[in-house]
Amino acid sequence: MEFRLSAGGANYAIEHVTTNVMRNRRNEAVAMHRHPVFHLIYVLEGKGKVTVGGTETTAAPGLLYIINPNVPHSFLFGDGEPLTDLECTFRLLDEREEPAEVDFFDLVETSRGRRLPEEFRSQPFRVPERMKPLLTEGFERVLELYRSPLTRGSLALAVADLLSRAEAVAFGASREEEALDSSEALIDSVKQFLQANRGRPVTLGETADFAHMTPNYLCRVFKERTGETPMGYLQAARMREAEKLLALTDLPVYTIAEKLGYEEPSYFARVFRRATGESPQAFRKRLLARNRIK
Repeated sequence: MEFRLSAGGANYAIEHVTTNVMRNRRNEAVAMHRHPVFHLIYVLEGKGKVTVGGTETTAAPGLLYIINPNVPHSFLFGDGEPLTDLECTFRLLDEREEPAEVDFFDLVETSRGRRLPEEFRSQPFRVPERMKPLLTEGFERVLELYRSPLTRGSLALAVADLLSRAEAVAFGASREEEALDSSEALIDSVKQFLQANRGRPVTLGETADFAHMTPNYLCRVFKERTGETPMGYLQAARMREAEKLLALTDLPVYTIAEKLGYEEPSYFARVFRRATGESPQAFRKRLLARNRIK
């Protein structure tokens, strides 16, 4: 009995075209074209350029492209670095055995009752680290059957399995993007908290409480997103403000220290020297000398 894929209220036969590991491709260009097949392209190594519809993107390791039938596309494999990728090409056939012009994303969104990011339709998405073995195994299963004439009759099932894995990866990537957006918003709120409270002593524990995180986790997430720790960010903000106050006001150094949350002017002076290479007094004196009208 022929296997048929049930999706979007219709049944489709799967006609496998080809699956390959394409290794070390260098400056291999394929002009803009279209045809009634699906392409699944998973980049393993190197770089290239892929245009889907009117959107050009840089192919890089860990990206998965899903190109729907008759969508114009072009490739430049190995743009500066040799590119290695896994590719699977297949068609879905309708009840009349004609190539069906259906959209992968429409099918899986209907199946799950949940939308994927719109940019997934014309751009690749990054395969979550934890899901890379799942996707690679799916390609390898198709490859194993394709290489053996005796088992090619099972290719439709293997391609359906690969599609199921690609669907799981797409929704996994979507969840990671949502989590990233959420963490970016959280980091922005922590930055605002630190900026708003730079005029008083602030501890890491207090900042972590504000973010509803443990101090260690906050430090890790904050550094991943900004390259510095929360307290490092606060100190840099205070030093920028200190430079402004020293340059634009006549406030004594101890008053500036107090305004920036430092209880001891001597400690403020040491921090300022480490950040700028000179004491607050020397910094102000140098600016005054430079700006003095001659």
